[in-house]
Amino acid sequence: MSKNTSAKAKNKKLLIAIISIVLVAAIAVPIVIIAVTSNERPINFLMKNDLSEYVEVSVPEKFNYGELRETLVAGYDLFRVGITETYFGKNVYVEEGSTLDFTLAAELITTNENGTKEYTEIKLPEQYAKIEGYRPYSKAENLFFDKALAEVGEKDEYGVDFMVRDTPSKFAIDIPNEERFGEYAGTKVRFTITVTDYVARYIYLYSGSDNSISIVGDWYCKIAMEKTQPTEGAVIKEGDVIVYDVIDTYKDGTKKEYLDYVMEVTNEYVSYFDGKKQGESFTETVQDITEEFNIKEVYKSEDIEAALKTLGYESEFDMKEELRIWCYSVYSDGLMAIITKQVELESYPKKLMNIYTKLEEQTWEVDFRSSALSMAQTWGDDVAFQAYEITGYDTMADYLDDMVADHVETLVRELVISYSVAKELGIMDDLYKRYNDSIDNYIKQNNYSSRKEALATLADNGDEACIFYTNFLSPILGTKFAERTEGAEFLGIIADSYVS
Repeated sequence: MSKNTSAKAKNKKLLIAIISIVLVAAIAVPIVIIAVTSNERPINFLMKNDLSEYVEVSVPEKFNYGELRETLVAGYDLFRVGITETYFGKNVYVEEGSTLDFTLAAELITTNENGTKEYTEIKLPEQYAKIEGYRPYSKAENLFFDKALAEVGEKDEYGVDFMVRDTPSKFAIDIPNEERFGEYAGTKVRFTITVTDYVARYIYLYSGSDNSISIVGDWYCKIAMEKTQPTEGAVIKEGDVIVYDVIDTYKDGTKKEYLDYVMEVTNEYVSYFDGKKQGESFTETVQDITEEFNIKEVYKSEDIEAALKTLGYESEFDMKEELRIWCYSVYSDGLMAIITKQVELESYPKKLMNIYTKLEEQTWEVDFRSSALSMAQTWGDDVAFQAYEITGYDTMADYLDDMVADHVETLVRELVISYSVAKELGIMDDLYKRYNDSIDNYIKQNNYSSRKEALATLADNGDEACIFYTNFLSPILGTKFAERTEGAEFLGIIADSYVS
């Protein structure tokens, strides 16, 4: 995707970069404090004024998921691209839900009697030499490859493995002894992989963690339990969904009890539960905590897979991808974006337009605009246009002015509409109180000297109206719209999980 396309994509999505009220250290936003007097603050204008002068909104009583899905999927894909470009740079993380393009080269590894290794080039079939749109963990037969791929490269500051785009990485792997691998079945092969394009999985950050993982996991377990029956005396294996009780006993004797805990047995939890049986109790010790488990129910993965097919999904991956799309729809502006696209402003508040133009000129896409203008001044506009794949403008300065103006118009439009919808639904006052309580806690927890300093850490432009929208209005409005959405069987199963 060109930089020009990227800029336009971000215009269509409100503030992709501001997706958490407490951002994790890995993606912290630089502090930029912009001077805006109290009587100019957009939050005051949006909260205190009758916005019907600018927009008339009417929220439909019902939404049909089938009619919305294509638009939601397009927004979901765009959101993932924005996340990738904003936060990941050239880093590549192999995770379920991510997408990779890569080239492969392969060598057969032969170990000599003296222990030395020889590497003999393997001529890969054309379809394997260059792979586009690869979805890790999407096919059971490729899990051996995906799990190895996830450990290729180097480790980041959190100990997570990653590769670097356009940089070759090598890894050795045991090829399964299966007919599809022909003469190389059962051998050890060294691959050289070069990732040429990467789109990160969907991420929904809130309160300092990626809530998309737990939300999708909870939804998946609800569907599994609704559509299958527990198996008496079942032996647990990876991919099963289980219900259990656990009592944690701390070193000081304090106990905490968790009843009817539901989870899918994956990742680090496989070592806990693999091979255990329904009805079995066991104890694990982690650091200073002794955990007593009692397994109450086991829903077998093969039964779940069969049930998912009755819902129209070929695999667990397909079901979870649908749930990731729905998580984006509810919590990351997907449904809200559809509402705003269907509503036109009768006029744009000049005061807001002027304030946000000043704010965004100083904070939005500053590095890109600076480098693009510098290139145009040094090498000429035509060279800069070609480098950034921009057409239809006489000068780079004109293009950059339009880019900011379009972004500001989109921002103001979405703010006015969302604040109007919240007022119409009668949720604004309670929501704003919750927001202020959260900001006060945030200030205390982090020892900020002022509210302005705290707000500047939560958004590039430090604007409270944007922070309130992104962290409170958008997710809550999304849940309100989700409650009105019909047309897919899974929606009825998970409906009570986002009732607000």
